[in-house]
Amino acid sequence: MKRRRTDRPGLGASRVLTLLATLAGALLLPAHPALAAGTTYYVNCSAASNGSGTQASPWNSVSGVNGTTFAAGDSVLFAAGTTCTGQLTPGGSGSSGSPITLGAYGTGAKPVIDAQGATGPVIHLLNQQYWEIGGLELTNAATSPNYRSGVLTENSSGGILHHIRVHDMYIHDITGYGGGWYATNAGVGVQTDHTTPVSTWDDIVVENNTFDHVDRIAVAVTPDGDGQGTGLTTGTVIRGNTMTYDGADDILVVKNDGALIDGNKAGYGGAKSTCPPSGQYCNGASAGIWMSGSSNTVVQNNEVYCHVNGADGTGYDVDWGNHNTTFQYNYSHQNLGGFMLVMPPFTIANEPTSTVPSDGTVIRYNISENDGTNAGCPASGTPTHGTGVFHFVGNIPNQSGSSAAVPLIYNNSVYVNKSGLNTPILYSRRGSGVTGTLSFQNNAVFNYGTGGYFTTSAGSVYSHNLFYGNHPSSEPTDAAKVTADPQFRNPGNANSSSSSTGANAYQVHPSSPVVRAGAVIASNGGKDAFGNTVSATAAPNIGAYNGTGGNLVSNAGFETGSLSPWTQASGNASSVTGANARTGTSALTTAASGSGANQTLTGLSPNTTYLLTGWAKVANAGETLAVGVKNFGGTETYTNLATTSYTQAAVVFTTGSSNTSALIYCWKNAGGSGAGYCDDLAVEPLSSATNALTNPGFESGALTPWAQSTGTASSVVASNARTGTYALQTGASASGAIQTVSGLTSSGTYLLAGWAKAATAGEEVAVGVKSFGGAETYLRTSTTSYAQQPIFFTTGASTTSAGVYCYKNAGSAAAYCDDYTLIKLP
Repeated sequence: MKRRRTDRPGLGASRVLTLLATLAGALLLPAHPALAAGTTYYVNCSAASNGSGTQASPWNSVSGVNGTTFAAGDSVLFAAGTTCTGQLTPGGSGSSGSPITLGAYGTGAKPVIDAQGATGPVIHLLNQQYWEIGGLELTNAATSPNYRSGVLTENSSGGILHHIRVHDMYIHDITGYGGGWYATNAGVGVQTDHTTPVSTWDDIVVENNTFDHVDRIAVAVTPDGDGQGTGLTTGTVIRGNTMTYDGADDILVVKNDGALIDGNKAGYGGAKSTCPPSGQYCNGASAGIWMSGSSNTVVQNNEVYCHVNGADGTGYDVDWGNHNTTFQYNYSHQNLGGFMLVMPPFTIANEPTSTVPSDGTVIRYNISENDGTNAGCPASGTPTHGTGVFHFVGNIPNQSGSSAAVPLIYNNSVYVNKSGLNTPILYSRRGSGVTGTLSFQNNAVFNYGTGGYFTTSAGSVYSHNLFYGNHPSSEPTDAAKVTADPQFRNPGNANSSSSSTGANAYQVHPSSPVVRAGAVIASNGGKDAFGNTVSATAAPNIGAYNGTGGNLVSNAGFETGSLSPWTQASGNASSVTGANARTGTSALTTAASGSGANQTLTGLSPNTTYLLTGWAKVANAGETLAVGVKNFGGTETYTNLATTSYTQAAVVFTTGSSNTSALIYCWKNAGGSGAGYCDDLAVEPLSSATNALTNPGFESGALTPWAQSTGTASSVVASNARTGTYALQTGASASGAIQTVSGLTSSGTYLLAGWAKAATAGEEVAVGVKSFGGAETYLRTSTTSYAQQPIFFTTGASTTSAGVYCYKNAGSAAAYCDDYTLIKLP
């Protein structure tokens, strides 16, 4: 919570010291008159004697630079591989299209400017504009903190100053106050002083820099303190920077309009909170990237991780008095306080903006992985205000009369899979219930932790979310929710050799239930976190990924509204209709009997195993519809479905030694009187089809290594087999068998498929899995013919085993199970 202050920072003393040093240098050193515009000046601090600033006779200290007033088009270049000591205070301003350049020449390491612990900035520009600074290494380490910064550009001119660009710098070991004011304790600080008339900046670019161990913050574009009296800085762009071990925050903009914070990577910040002397600004709370008092800020494509601050500690923060802030395409992981901090309005002296609730806040297409803990980080903190993925400091900020009054949180992917982690998904420091409303839609929440959700005022929208794993009692009511495993590609980034790491780990398999399962949201930004198009009219995916997962099936959900490239499978025509869709708006509708559609897949690899999944249902219970594959070089394989609600089928097939194609189909079997429906078919290659189960079809004739799951015995019998000779027969009730499978991969996604039937129609038998690190999951059938029960599940972060079972809970007759498969998705 970035709000505590007691007074303006000690900037005045810092500025006076810098100006006195500059004046002293000017008095003690001979003047260096500026040459004609466009002159290049050279500095080589390893030169034996001081020259005139030419390449043949370079200056050998910073004094030559500090004693010169430069003109538009001039360049000041430092020799590569050299080190200069002291602070730079060059004079002069460039002009539009003709900035003054501060950079390097020659080959080798970046030139170093080392202020050797002096108070103030390494490079200071006061009331100067049109400067470009790049290619240098700055450092200012000391045994105790003070007001120190790398580059500080300061405007107290009473007007607008333009164009400051700082790029390709290495700025490190700046010993500032971790709890002090921002721009004067920054790697790069762009500061607007409180003046009358007001001062402000336009066209600030800080890009492609590396910051390490900077106290307090890597980049700050702010006034010189809280309070009215400064205008809004415009044209700020902070992009492509890398930041590690910042003492407190990483990036902050205050009183900006239209700032873009894009493509930065920041880790391990927030460990320091040392404040300046009493009476000066002090705030020990920090977050990674945030803004306050600003409008139209876009924060995108950033990664913030392992922030350790105990007071706030989130990766991102929308703080006080903001209007139209968009967070999109960001990746947040292992941040102590959570992913996103949201501040309510409150009172700052002389700052009426702070009392206005932030409005127009949009949080979309972001990924949060194991936020709420520093587990796996090189350092950790202790939270003092709690943690939450979406971390509200108080009530939800709603601004009456605003066209975007409530926070819009949609299409984010959240992963919480750390043993014992209790990070709430929606958390407020105020308690389990808050006032205000929000919109929470199309979010994929994978929650193996025990944390829940706060309750909100009537009017909040919770719609089309995926809630998988543990389901706390506070989980929001969502009539369109999905509760199946989202099938992330590499959840938790547990597999370092995976082709999907970082944010890419949260793309999904084509069989994922999130595909086309979301709700259309107006003004949705047009693309997802991975550059995939998000339609303004067609149903999106749930979560941050809107692709197909590499699905080899074209028109897999029939969302084109036509059959092509599917073809009719018989003379009894099937069609694509706008009714009975599982997701989206369209589905395949077959005729009553002997009807369906085929699609030939080409470009497959020989001797390769593939997974075909699809969803199907029938209009009349008991009639059957098949999802299957043939013409692939092996025996035709299919799964019959006979339910009146959509049920998933899973078929594993391996192409022949010379086969590069296969024909997949949805087929309504003969003899029915009602239609069948298919939707959301998918095919993907499997890196391995090894069945992790032993004796999966009970063909040994014995139960081992299956074990009795209760005292009511089950047995292996030579009857009622689906394939082969043997099957498992349960008792009439409270009976079944379980196999504990070890050697699984932690945080791995698996498909369990088993076949089951009941001897007496209407009694139920379950195929399920438990003890895998997540909530027990099962599917039940009550048919008297074998029905497949496919279950996707992900093991826990430290779990490498699972219990797979067949269980008859109640009834008067036996049930049967056969042909179990347990395979890992790639």
